[in-house]
Amino acid sequence: MTDKGTAYLFIDDAHIESLDGATKGVVPAKKVSDQPLIEKTEPWEDEWRIGSYINVIYDDEENLFKMWYGVGRRLSDARGEEADGLAYAVSQDGYHWEKPVLNLVEDGGSKANNLVFPMFRWGAGTGVMKDPIELDPDKQYKMLFMFQSASMRFAGIVQPVCVAYSSDGINWNVPKYWLNPVIPEGSDTHLVAYWDPQLHKYVVYLRGRPNVRLICMSESDDFESWTPRQIIVQPDAQDPPQDHEFYGMSSLAYRDFRIGFLSVFHTLNEGWIAQNQIEPWMPEWMNQMDVQLTYSKDGRTWHRAGERERILVCGPRGSFDSGCVYPPHAPFVRGEEIWIYYGGSNDLHGEPPRHGEPTRRGISLAKIQKDRLVCLRAEKEGLVTTTSLSIKPDSLWINADATGGSLQVELVDPFDRVISGFSKEDCVPFTGDETEHRVRWKENRATTAGTGGLEDKMVAQSAGLFKVRVYLNNAKLFALYS
Repeated sequence: MTDKGTAYLFIDDAHIESLDGATKGVVPAKKVSDQPLIEKTEPWEDEWRIGSYINVIYDDEENLFKMWYGVGRRLSDARGEEADGLAYAVSQDGYHWEKPVLNLVEDGGSKANNLVFPMFRWGAGTGVMKDPIELDPDKQYKMLFMFQSASMRFAGIVQPVCVAYSSDGINWNVPKYWLNPVIPEGSDTHLVAYWDPQLHKYVVYLRGRPNVRLICMSESDDFESWTPRQIIVQPDAQDPPQDHEFYGMSSLAYRDFRIGFLSVFHTLNEGWIAQNQIEPWMPEWMNQMDVQLTYSKDGRTWHRAGERERILVCGPRGSFDSGCVYPPHAPFVRGEEIWIYYGGSNDLHGEPPRHGEPTRRGISLAKIQKDRLVCLRAEKEGLVTTTSLSIKPDSLWINADATGGSLQVELVDPFDRVISGFSKEDCVPFTGDETEHRVRWKENRATTAGTGGLEDKMVAQSAGLFKVRVYLNNAKLFALYS
């Protein structure tokens, strides 16, 4: 990701003094295709369902995209009776994926498949990471996973969390029973673990206890001894009643933030639905799952972003991802974009497709352009005034979308006086859609000096600190650079 000097984003309010006619918002990530990049194509996949838990990295050492994705099969016709394993795929470009025959794990009477981990009863939530600080080559790849044996049925759907290691991400070593489980209290859903260089700790996101759908965090120095979980994101009074189930969260480090992708399960009475069915009069969101944006400055204190709008949305009726979209273990920056591989299904959560279509599941990719996480926008006319920023007037850049509208800028001093030569009228209107556009000023702009006196002396001593006023007309502003 390139930089234009200092970047000022609007994910939080640190750089916003006031908004007049403008609001914060989120523009959903753009899906690269209306079809999955990965779905069932191989003979050994006939009885599998795929796409629940997605783990993707770009391995710079091998110049290769690597994916570990959850697969499962039914154990019986009873609700929730399923087994889950982990499959592996690779790609040179991130779009075209190969499922290598690994001959490692037997399933359906054959090892001719791409499984790297066996099918376990309720073996949900497998999270895979490549450790950037590990010195032991046999532990370069780390995995947290869950499973439940027949003797553990009394525990309900809460499975203990276990650990496994690998030197190549394909051949996994599960430590003996003296180590596992590493988190006996268990969880459900995707186990998102990573090394946080800011905290100098391993971190994992998991559910509350006992399997409460909110986001907790646990920390570790060695990936084996984990602290008691602490709640970091939970529903509140600003959430509508149907948005009080937080399924899981993934994150990535981005500029000065850690950005989170929060899975929200929209339902009013899951128990009633499980015993009955989705009915035509119910709202379209009933039992859907989509993704909102969160953020943190320190990795521990989290906030909701962009008025809680969706960053990853379900597809339209008839699409493979019309029922649920699931974020990956860790989105990542590729070039100047954020890449978000996601699992999609036309199934609703725990229910078949709403309109009677055959079930379809797959894995696809959505992208966010550079710094386009949270915008300040106005459908008609709006004004954004920043706090005092270190700005070079003749080297000011914007990340904005004014397609069908316009955007103009002016600079003011700390006393809200317009800087001569840099007024709204001096600014050439921007009408395009660019992640890096240099603000242009008219050649005949005024250059009148200040009026003198104490105020000008104070301004001169804080040279380079200006407020930026951005006049929006059917436009979105994502960032300023100088």
